[in-house]
Amino acid sequence: MMNLYGTEHHILVHSNTIDADLHKHSFIQVTIALESHFEIEMQGQTVCTEGIVLNSNVTHRLQGSGQPLVLLLIDSTSIMAAAFKRYLGQQAYVVFPPANIEIIAQYIKTQLPFTQNTESYLLFLEELMRLFNLDYTQPVMKDARIKELIQWIKDCTDSYHSIRYYAKQLGLSNSRLSHLFKENTGISLSGYILLHKLQKASYLIFKGKSITDAAMAAGFDTPSHFANTSKRLLGMTAKDIRKDSVFLQVSSLH
Repeated sequence: MMNLYGTEHHILVHSNTIDADLHKHSFIQVTIALESHFEIEMQGQTVCTEGIVLNSNVTHRLQGSGQPLVLLLIDSTSIMAAAFKRYLGQQAYVVFPPANIEIIAQYIKTQLPFTQNTESYLLFLEELMRLFNLDYTQPVMKDARIKELIQWIKDCTDSYHSIRYYAKQLGLSNSRLSHLFKENTGISLSGYILLHKLQKASYLIFKGKSITDAAMAAGFDTPSHFANTSKRLLGMTAKDIRKDSVFLQVSSLH
Protein backbone atom coordinates (compact mmCIF):
# COMPACT_ATOMS: atom_id res chain seq x y z
CA MET A 1 0.00 0.00 0.00
CA MET A 2 1.23 3.48 -0.86
CA ASN A 3 -0.19 6.96 -0.39
CA LEU A 4 1.19 9.64 -2.69
CA TYR A 5 0.43 13.36 -2.40
CA GLY A 6 1.51 15.49 -5.33
CA THR A 7 1.84 19.28 -5.30
CA GLU A 8 3.53 21.83 -7.53
CA HIS A 9 6.75 21.83 -5.54
CA HIS A 10 6.99 18.49 -3.76
CA ILE A 11 5.81 14.92 -3.57
CA LEU A 12 5.05 13.21 -0.28
CA VAL A 13 5.13 9.42 -0.31
CA HIS A 14 3.97 7.16 2.53
CA SER A 15 4.94 3.57 1.81
CA ASN A 16 6.71 0.48 3.11
CA THR A 17 8.33 -0.23 -0.27
CA ILE A 18 10.74 2.72 -0.36
CA ASP A 19 14.18 1.30 -1.06
CA ALA A 20 16.65 2.92 -3.45
CA ASP A 21 19.89 2.02 -5.15
CA LEU A 22 22.89 4.37 -5.02
CA HIS A 23 21.87 7.59 -6.80
CA LYS A 24 21.64 11.37 -6.54
CA HIS A 25 19.17 14.01 -7.71
CA SER A 26 18.62 17.77 -7.58
CA PHE A 27 15.79 17.66 -5.02
CA ILE A 28 15.91 18.19 -1.27
CA GLN A 29 14.96 14.89 0.35
CA VAL A 30 13.45 14.38 3.79
CA THR A 31 12.98 10.82 5.04
CA ILE A 32 11.09 9.94 8.23
CA ALA A 33 10.65 6.49 9.78
CA LEU A 34 7.26 5.83 11.33
CA GLU A 35 8.13 2.76 13.38
CA SER A 36 11.85 2.08 13.60
CA HIS A 37 15.16 3.27 12.20
CA PHE A 38 16.37 2.88 8.63
CA GLU A 39 19.83 2.88 7.09
CA ILE A 40 21.03 5.34 4.50
CA GLU A 41 24.43 5.28 2.83
CA MET A 42 25.98 8.63 1.93
CA GLN A 43 29.43 9.57 0.75
CA GLY A 44 30.94 6.25 1.77
CA GLN A 45 29.37 6.04 5.22
CA THR A 46 26.20 4.44 6.53
CA VAL A 47 23.94 6.31 8.93
CA CYS A 48 21.30 4.58 11.03
CA THR A 49 18.56 7.06 11.86
CA GLU A 50 14.83 7.70 12.22
CA GLY A 51 14.86 10.99 10.31
CA ILE A 52 17.18 12.86 7.98
CA VAL A 53 17.25 15.68 5.42
CA LEU A 54 19.62 15.50 2.44
CA ASN A 55 20.86 18.42 0.42
CA SER A 56 20.69 18.44 -3.38
CA ASN A 57 23.02 16.19 -5.38
CA VAL A 58 24.16 14.07 -2.44
CA THR A 59 24.86 10.51 -3.57
CA HIS A 60 22.92 8.13 -1.33
CA ARG A 61 21.31 4.73 -1.00
CA LEU A 62 18.21 4.26 1.17
CA GLN A 63 17.47 0.91 2.79
CA GLY A 64 13.95 0.96 4.19
CA SER A 65 13.89 -2.69 5.30
CA GLY A 66 10.17 -2.95 4.55
CA GLN A 67 9.04 -0.57 7.27
CA PRO A 68 6.70 2.40 6.68
CA LEU A 69 8.55 5.56 5.73
CA VAL A 70 7.52 9.03 4.67
CA LEU A 71 9.56 10.60 1.89
CA LEU A 72 9.36 14.30 1.06
CA LEU A 73 10.92 15.08 -2.30
CA ILE A 74 11.12 18.86 -2.66
CA ASP A 75 11.97 20.97 -5.70
CA SER A 76 15.27 22.57 -4.69
CA THR A 77 14.26 25.96 -6.11
CA SER A 78 11.09 26.19 -4.00
CA ILE A 79 10.36 28.31 -0.92
CA MET A 80 9.77 25.10 1.00
CA ALA A 81 13.23 23.83 0.02
CA ALA A 82 14.76 27.15 1.07
CA ALA A 83 13.51 26.57 4.62
CA PHE A 84 15.29 23.20 4.75
CA LYS A 85 18.40 24.67 3.11
CA ARG A 86 18.67 27.22 5.90
CA TYR A 87 18.45 24.31 8.33
CA LEU A 88 21.15 22.40 6.42
CA GLY A 89 23.56 25.30 6.02
CA GLN A 90 26.57 24.04 4.08
CA GLN A 91 26.16 20.44 5.25
CA ALA A 92 25.35 17.56 2.92
CA TYR A 93 22.81 16.21 5.40
CA VAL A 94 21.44 16.69 8.90
CA VAL A 95 20.03 13.99 11.15
CA PHE A 96 16.98 15.22 13.02
CA PRO A 97 16.99 14.97 16.84
CA PRO A 98 15.31 11.68 17.91
CA ALA A 99 12.91 13.43 20.30
CA ASN A 100 11.73 15.74 17.52
CA ILE A 101 11.32 12.88 15.05
CA GLU A 102 9.25 10.91 17.56
CA ILE A 103 6.77 13.79 17.74
CA ILE A 104 6.74 14.23 13.96
CA ALA A 105 6.27 10.50 13.29
CA GLN A 106 3.38 10.35 15.74
CA TYR A 107 1.77 13.37 14.10
CA ILE A 108 2.08 11.82 10.64
CA LYS A 109 0.63 8.50 11.78
CA THR A 110 -2.38 10.11 13.43
CA GLN A 111 -3.13 12.88 10.92
CA LEU A 112 -2.10 11.72 7.45
CA PRO A 113 -4.91 9.11 7.18
CA PHE A 114 -7.44 11.96 7.49
CA THR A 115 -5.77 14.09 4.81
CA GLN A 116 -8.12 13.61 1.87
CA ASN A 117 -8.36 16.95 0.05
CA THR A 118 -6.33 20.06 -0.72
CA GLU A 119 -7.48 22.03 2.32
CA SER A 120 -6.71 19.27 4.82
CA TYR A 121 -3.35 18.56 3.19
CA LEU A 122 -2.24 22.19 3.36
CA LEU A 123 -3.20 22.31 7.05
CA PHE A 124 -1.29 19.07 7.57
CA LEU A 125 1.75 20.50 5.77
CA GLU A 126 1.76 23.75 7.73
CA GLU A 127 1.73 21.88 11.03
CA LEU A 128 4.39 19.46 9.79
CA MET A 129 6.71 22.34 8.92
CA ARG A 130 6.03 23.89 12.32
CA LEU A 131 7.04 20.62 14.00
CA PHE A 132 10.28 20.73 12.00
CA ASN A 133 10.74 24.22 13.51
CA LEU A 134 10.88 25.72 10.02
CA ASP A 135 9.22 28.85 8.66
CA TYR A 136 7.21 28.26 5.52
CA THR A 137 4.66 30.52 3.80
CA GLN A 138 2.62 29.37 0.83
CA PRO A 139 3.52 31.39 -2.30
CA VAL A 140 0.89 33.64 -3.88
CA MET A 141 0.68 33.95 -7.66
CA LYS A 142 0.04 37.41 -9.10
CA ASP A 143 0.48 36.86 -12.84
CA ALA A 144 -2.69 35.57 -14.55
CA ARG A 145 -0.60 34.00 -17.32
CA ILE A 146 1.20 31.73 -14.85
CA LYS A 147 -2.10 30.74 -13.24
CA GLU A 148 -3.38 29.85 -16.71
CA LEU A 149 -0.23 27.88 -17.52
CA ILE A 150 -0.47 25.80 -14.35
CA GLN A 151 -4.09 25.02 -15.12
CA TRP A 152 -3.12 23.98 -18.67
CA ILE A 153 -0.52 21.57 -17.33
CA LYS A 154 -2.85 20.15 -14.67
CA ASP A 155 -5.64 19.64 -17.20
CA CYS A 156 -3.44 18.29 -20.00
CA THR A 157 -4.82 15.36 -21.94
CA ASP A 158 -1.77 14.73 -24.12
CA SER A 159 1.80 13.70 -23.45
CA TYR A 160 3.54 16.82 -24.74
CA HIS A 161 5.14 19.04 -22.08
CA SER A 162 7.49 21.60 -23.61
CA ILE A 163 8.54 24.98 -22.24
CA ARG A 164 8.88 26.16 -25.85
CA TYR A 165 5.29 25.15 -26.61
CA TYR A 166 3.86 26.87 -23.55
CA ALA A 167 5.95 30.00 -24.17
CA LYS A 168 4.63 30.22 -27.73
CA GLN A 169 1.04 29.88 -26.52
CA LEU A 170 1.57 32.79 -24.14
CA GLY A 171 3.54 34.93 -26.58
CA LEU A 172 6.70 34.83 -24.47
CA SER A 173 10.27 33.68 -24.96
CA ASN A 174 11.39 30.49 -23.21
CA SER A 175 13.61 32.43 -20.81
CA ARG A 176 10.93 35.02 -20.01
CA LEU A 177 8.33 32.35 -19.24
CA SER A 178 10.79 30.46 -17.03
CA HIS A 179 11.63 33.68 -15.20
CA LEU A 180 7.97 34.60 -14.64
CA PHE A 181 7.15 31.10 -13.46
CA LYS A 182 9.95 31.14 -10.89
CA GLU A 183 9.03 34.68 -9.81
CA ASN A 184 5.37 33.76 -9.22
CA THR A 185 5.70 30.25 -7.81
CA GLY A 186 9.15 30.09 -6.23
CA ILE A 187 10.01 26.98 -8.27
CA SER A 188 11.56 26.27 -11.65
CA LEU A 189 9.28 25.48 -14.59
CA SER A 190 11.44 22.54 -15.65
CA GLY A 191 11.28 21.09 -12.13
CA TYR A 192 7.53 21.55 -12.01
CA ILE A 193 7.05 19.80 -15.36
CA LEU A 194 9.17 16.84 -14.20
CA LEU A 195 7.13 16.48 -11.00
CA HIS A 196 3.92 16.79 -13.01
CA LYS A 197 4.97 13.98 -15.36
CA LEU A 198 5.93 11.73 -12.46
CA GLN A 199 2.66 12.45 -10.67
CA LYS A 200 0.58 11.94 -13.81
CA ALA A 201 2.16 8.57 -14.57
CA SER A 202 1.66 7.46 -10.96
CA TYR A 203 -1.97 8.59 -11.01
CA LEU A 204 -2.66 6.67 -14.23
CA ILE A 205 -1.15 3.51 -12.76
CA PHE A 206 -3.37 3.96 -9.70
CA LYS A 207 -6.31 4.11 -12.13
CA GLY A 208 -5.35 0.77 -13.62
CA LYS A 209 -3.28 1.67 -16.69
CA SER A 210 -0.21 -0.37 -17.53
CA ILE A 211 3.21 1.06 -16.75
CA THR A 212 3.91 1.43 -20.47
CA ASP A 213 0.67 3.28 -21.22
CA ALA A 214 1.01 5.50 -18.13
CA ALA A 215 4.61 6.41 -18.93
CA MET A 216 3.87 7.37 -22.52
CA ALA A 217 0.69 9.29 -21.62
CA ALA A 218 2.63 11.30 -19.03
CA GLY A 219 5.25 12.35 -21.57
CA PHE A 220 8.21 10.12 -20.74
CA ASP A 221 10.33 9.12 -23.73
CA THR A 222 10.10 5.43 -22.90
CA PRO A 223 8.66 3.24 -20.11
CA SER A 224 12.20 2.64 -18.89
CA HIS A 225 12.73 6.42 -18.63
CA PHE A 226 9.74 6.60 -16.29
CA ALA A 227 10.86 3.51 -14.37
CA ASN A 228 14.34 4.96 -13.87
CA THR A 229 12.94 8.34 -12.82
CA SER A 230 10.57 6.71 -10.34
CA LYS A 231 13.35 4.62 -8.83
CA ARG A 232 15.78 7.55 -8.72
CA LEU A 233 13.39 10.08 -7.21
CA LEU A 234 10.83 8.08 -5.23
CA GLY A 235 13.03 5.16 -4.26
CA MET A 236 10.52 2.73 -5.75
CA THR A 237 10.15 0.90 -9.02
CA ALA A 238 7.15 1.62 -11.20
CA LYS A 239 5.76 -1.79 -10.21
CA ASP A 240 5.59 -0.63 -6.59
CA ILE A 241 3.01 1.99 -7.59
CA ARG A 242 -0.07 -0.12 -7.04
CA LYS A 243 -3.64 0.10 -8.20
CA ASP A 244 -4.99 -0.22 -4.64
CA SER A 245 -2.92 2.74 -3.43
CA VAL A 246 -4.05 6.34 -3.00
CA PHE A 247 -3.06 9.40 -5.00
CA LEU A 248 -4.07 12.95 -4.03
CA GLN A 249 -3.34 15.88 -6.32
CA VAL A 250 -2.94 18.99 -4.19
CA SER A 251 -2.75 22.61 -5.30
CA SER A 252 -0.51 24.59 -2.99
CA LEU A 253 -0.50 27.72 -5.18
CA HIS A 254 -3.27 30.27 -4.90
